Amino acid sequence: MKFEHLMSPMKVGNVTYKNRIVSAPMAFGLIVQNPEARDFTYRKLESGAIGGNACVIVGETDVNFKDAVRIPGFRPFDFAKPEEDMETFNAVAEYAKRIKSHNCIALAELVHCGKEKVPFRPEEEAIGPVECTNLAGVHVRAMNEDDMARIANDFAVAATYMQKAGFDGVLIHGGHGFLFTQFLSPLMNTRTDEYGGSLENRAKFPIQIIKAMREAVGPDFLIELRIDGTDHQPNGITPEETGEFISWVEDYLTSVHVTCGIYEDSVKSGTESSMFHEHGLNIEPASIIKKYTKLPVGAVGGINSPEMGEKAIAEGKIDFIILGRQMLADPEFANKCKCGEEDCIRRCLRCYLCFPGSPEEGYTDLPFTSEELALYVGHCRINPLAHLPFDPATLPAATKSNKVLVIGGGPAGLQAAITAFDRGHKVTLVEKKKNLGGLLYFTDIDVDKPDLRNFKNVLIREVEKRDIDVRLNTEATPDFIKEFGADTVIIATGSLPSCPPIKGIENAHQAMEVYDGELKVGKKVVMIGGGLVGCETGLHLTKLGHEVTVVEMLDRVANEAFGSYREALVWEMENNGMKTMPKTKCLEILPDGVRVENADGEQTLEADTILFALGMKTVPYDELKAAAGDAEVFVVGDSIRPGQVDQCTRSAYLAGVDIAKPENFVDHEYRGIIDK
Repeated sequence: MKFEHLMSPMKVGNVTYKNRIVSAPMAFGLIVQNPEARDFTYRKLESGAIGGNACVIVGETDVNFKDAVRIPGFRPFDFAKPEEDMETFNAVAEYAKRIKSHNCIALAELVHCGKEKVPFRPEEEAIGPVECTNLAGVHVRAMNEDDMARIANDFAVAATYMQKAGFDGVLIHGGHGFLFTQFLSPLMNTRTDEYGGSLENRAKFPIQIIKAMREAVGPDFLIELRIDGTDHQPNGITPEETGEFISWVEDYLTSVHVTCGIYEDSVKSGTESSMFHEHGLNIEPASIIKKYTKLPVGAVGGINSPEMGEKAIAEGKIDFIILGRQMLADPEFANKCKCGEEDCIRRCLRCYLCFPGSPEEGYTDLPFTSEELALYVGHCRINPLAHLPFDPATLPAATKSNKVLVIGGGPAGLQAAITAFDRGHKVTLVEKKKNLGGLLYFTDIDVDKPDLRNFKNVLIREVEKRDIDVRLNTEATPDFIKEFGADTVIIATGSLPSCPPIKGIENAHQAMEVYDGELKVGKKVVMIGGGLVGCETGLHLTKLGHEVTVVEMLDRVANEAFGSYREALVWEMENNGMKTMPKTKCLEILPDGVRVENADGEQTLEADTILFALGMKTVPYDELKAAAGDAEVFVVGDSIRPGQVDQCTRSAYLAGVDIAKPENFVDHEYRGIIDK
């Protein structure tokens, strides 16, 4: 077997994990209190078990409803009296039942946020190691020993609740600046009593929690600990200190999950790493912690390839890998490793579409409220099956096998062809250029897009391994369409760059020409247009050594992005010395510069190369649609409107399942899902 270490069994406590792949806790376990959220939430968690993982962890259940709650909207209940709210108990128990039905270990994550509470309910106080005001402006009361005893008991009672619900164990969330980290970190714990100062003192309360839990659940129930190897803060916790702490509690635990960072500085500290962080950023800290304990030690964070996991385990750095967002991108990760199809794994882009941050974390540009966020979590840019409003496994078969013509070989066309073929149709895909991939060709060059390049190549490989008739260098003219005689035509002709009527535009080049290999870019570059294309292309050039200035009319650059990804992108631009000029109008493009105007007046920016990224426009397709005649026609991807990859994959998949659908199949309005 190619991945002999990754796919080998592992002893954890008194159970055996069938391999070394664990699905990390994501989202919020109690979201299943909402009947509307249950179906897709169960499917999301169960998919990792179906996909071959050894263990699936249900995410973030607060241990009380007084001072532990970080995200609002969940109905309070008493963990000690499950019989008083059997609807919630049965809904939570359903997680364990579904996960375990696939020979998979089921864990539930328990958490107390401590001082990282945000002002959802001002009447509920926040508590932590010391009195302070947190970054959300919430006053935090210093905990006393009564608080500590109460919260230790809360963890113990919540663990017994999960034990009664059928889980094999629990995972304590001791990382990301939550209560465990707050006590262990010398930066956050500045107490002067017996619970502060030395590591031994700072560890007393976390040890109290762990001992209370073990006493409550007995010796055979799994208790695993997620903990920071480092919080990436000055004077914060170190891997060596974490390792020493683990050595003191290893008799009460069954394994260790190493993460990093704090939510108060989430993007920069790597709690959920961005595409600008290294892959597997917690493997090295985990390898240090592993030296202190006999427990199995795993790492989470930016691991999206089996090769990385296999290498780290083979070298003895870790014992298992923990995959979070990767499980949304491709829950079949483990099965594909086992079956030798690792080259078809859709690798997580770390783009934050699945969890873009929350308003309470300072992201005021999100297009939804905190309550809506809990329902939104779990979308994926490259996996169209993630977070669908229906179960793909229950789709009725197509009424007949259609002759399908897909026009366009970009991501939308490729995904449409794959889905249509898998639904039993005879598919022909035509692409007028010599290569498949559409606008994603730029990923072959861009320094920050290896995972998006992998996605493009996976789509191409998926098409190639199916009996799909692919015709390159073939333009689907109206005459071609008429002669072809398709039952179904899927239009995926994409979009083209807009060229606005700016004076002197002939002196500039469209930004995507950077990736064509023919444009020689000079040292000084001015990019007109600070949307995503302008910023990301400018960042690529900056990393190649060019001096880039981005000119943008709006109040901020990368305005169409939001939340965590926008923060990560702008931070990366700043770190690499890119200059941005928001609230600045381009007046004229000169042969050797750009004349601009802003609040400081007019000025001319010198440039060796001038680029523009001023939007995209849909390629006209009316003639193609008319030529289809009586055929069933679907319009997908940028042909609906210029957008991002998630629009391409989702609209293409849903069009593919719509072909020759039964009359009793309720229409799911794939455009509506995109627009939502």
